[in-house]
Amino acid sequence: MARGAAQAQRKRQAQAQPKKKQRAVPSWEEQLFFSRLRRHAKVIYVLLALAFAIGFVAFGVGSGSTGIGDSLRGLFGGNNGSSTSSRIKDQQQKINAHPNDVQAYLTLATFYQQDNKPSQAVSTLERAAKVKPKNLDVLNGLARIYRGQAETAQNTWATAENALAESNLAPPGLEPNSTLGQALTSDPVSQQLKTAASDAYFKLTAAFTKAENAYKRVATAARGTPQEANTQLQLASVAIEAIQTSGLSGNTGDVKTAIAAYKRYLKLEPNGVSAKQAKQTLAQLQALIPKSQR
Repeated sequence: MARGAAQAQRKRQAQAQPKKKQRAVPSWEEQLFFSRLRRHAKVIYVLLALAFAIGFVAFGVGSGSTGIGDSLRGLFGGNNGSSTSSRIKDQQQKINAHPNDVQAYLTLATFYQQDNKPSQAVSTLERAAKVKPKNLDVLNGLARIYRGQAETAQNTWATAENALAESNLAPPGLEPNSTLGQALTSDPVSQQLKTAASDAYFKLTAAFTKAENAYKRVATAARGTPQEANTQLQLASVAIEAIQTSGLSGNTGDVKTAIAAYKRYLKLEPNGVSAKQAKQTLAQLQALIPKSQR
């Protein structure tokens, strides 16, 4: 009887324990899907990485730009008018619509200079000078361009002179004007160096003449204005530079230009900041010209 009671208790305990669910065998469709997914996982990862990288380029993430649109616009020139050539065209149209707008001419001249076209800049400023002959911004712009060209010509001439001097055209101790010296310096290379130096010197003097004339125009337009004293100093400075660079201490035209400019400056500002230096330079310049020509 005790045995029967024990068997009954074991049956009750077995019934009380939850039955473990058996895992269902995957259907053949599921097996095929996951098998394909594992097979193509590497390809998917590669495609996702590629799409992520393209997104960075296309949208310019972290680049400070607006993405591929900027690159395409830069490639085909469609940069919303930011290129110098497009700004030049826009400014030309503005001048055509408003031919008396001096500021438009000044802006266009600046664009030409940025585009390394000084001749067009000069032409533009000359057109503006016809509209406003005494506009100091226009005339100063012209003077600066001409002086820059003169300084470039000065460097070119110095280079040509150095090349001529360093070529050792005649051996040491041999007179260049002697028969042998002339024979040694008459070869094609020597003649080419001499011609280059001569041409550079001619362009140098012409460039400084233009610069001086430009500053004379500025000084004339500024006469009686607060800017006149400074323009006289600039005129004297470019005249002295012409004398020093070319080594023509007896160039009466440049000397007289500098003397007149310094005298005018000292009359305007006898106690100015540059008055002392102006007086000293003036005395040196006057010594170069006979009293009868002063």
